[in-house]
Amino acid sequence: MPAKKAPALNRKPGLYIAPAGKKGRGLYCRNAIKKGEILEVTPALILNDKDTVSAEPTIINDYTFVIGDLKKTTLARANIKKANDASAIVMGILAYCNHDEKPNAEIIWDEQGTTLYYMLRATANIRKNTEICTSYGEGWFEDRK
Repeated sequence: MPAKKAPALNRKPGLYIAPAGKKGRGLYCRNAIKKGEILEVTPALILNDKDTVSAEPTIINDYTFVIGDLKKTTLARANIKKANDASAIVMGILAYCNHDEKPNAEIIWDEQGTTLYYMLRATANIRKNTEICTSYGEGWFEDRK
């Protein structure tokens, strides 16, 4: 079976980072966004269990994501024995998406070869200059206390 083509790295024009109140900085867009639109495709840096533990007491921990079920070749390349103990750092602007109980975007991932890509997709129509937020999942803030 031929290998699936890697997603094109892409970012919607007009995305910007600005103050987001108590959240610090957030992601916004100067243009309206349509539901289903892909706002960014970016690679991730995969951290094995040792590197994930090293990142936990640092600010980097706030920018790590669960890696999901990756192929054995990808896990081996990153020296990962258990995927649940590993994480990934997103290399793009979607790392600035704050959490919201009613998110207007979602982060999805795609694995090609031994590279992990994250994509930011709008789950609702978003007016221009509105903060773009995702859900970090239940318990995310409790885990950080």
